[in-house]
Amino acid sequence: MTQPSMRVGNVEVEGLSDGILKTSLDLVIGMDRAEADRLVGGTENGSLYIPVNNFLIRRDGKIILIDAGAGNTMQPTLGKLPDNLRAAGVEPAAVTHIVMTHLHPDHANGLVDDAGDPHYPHAEIVVYQTEADFWLQPDVENDEDRVKKNRARTAINLRPYRDRIRRVRDGEEFSGFTPVLAPGHTPGHTCWVLAAGSAGFMAFGDVVHLSAIQISHPDTALTYDLDKDQAIKSRRRILDMAASERLAIAGAHVNAPGFGYVVRKGPSFAFEPAG
Repeated sequence: MTQPSMRVGNVEVEGLSDGILKTSLDLVIGMDRAEADRLVGGTENGSLYIPVNNFLIRRDGKIILIDAGAGNTMQPTLGKLPDNLRAAGVEPAAVTHIVMTHLHPDHANGLVDDAGDPHYPHAEIVVYQTEADFWLQPDVENDEDRVKKNRARTAINLRPYRDRIRRVRDGEEFSGFTPVLAPGHTPGHTCWVLAAGSAGFMAFGDVVHLSAIQISHPDTALTYDLDKDQAIKSRRRILDMAASERLAIAGAHVNAPGFGYVVRKGPSFAFEPAG
């Protein structure tokens, strides 16, 4: 099985699918439903599937994954990452590091199997300090139910890795990856920028969920975001950065395989698939 890939400078980024996630235009905020339906190319009563992309980078003797997928916890169309990793010639036990954009279920539940044992028994988890602190802290009374639920799940996801979590702060880097905080979707949602010779690459996580809508209409929010106004500000800033610096981007929910470039289009942006 051939895995999609993108060459960025001296680094090859391979795309690995965890499957597809069923979602709905009912979650879209700030856009007319008919316009949203048109932009995504039509839906089935408002329902559509978006990809859950993960990315593999082999560098400096390390085997690095960007995010870990959903495992078998959400929908039957997900949980394909371990098999697709093997199809790329990598056993899960060989993964040395997993760089997390954030700790939501479709990115982190795949860290463990159905018994709570690690899929990646030798991997170190690399995560931004703010993100780790938020999801690992105790609940407080006014927390939303979805926050409490994800905290409980995060405890399961990270339990077998607790001695192998690297919490990165501003100004720090990991194997050439520099964190760019892009909060709003979650408090510590992080884009990771990798210098690759004369080129640059950005894993931008959930800056967008519906790429057909939110790249060209970045002020359109989804209910997935914990802080929608902050998420919009982060999205505009990250899209501007990607366009200005001509960074190759890999998006978790950008139409598969998720590779390409953000370019300016009038006052907004557009996406150019790689290749």
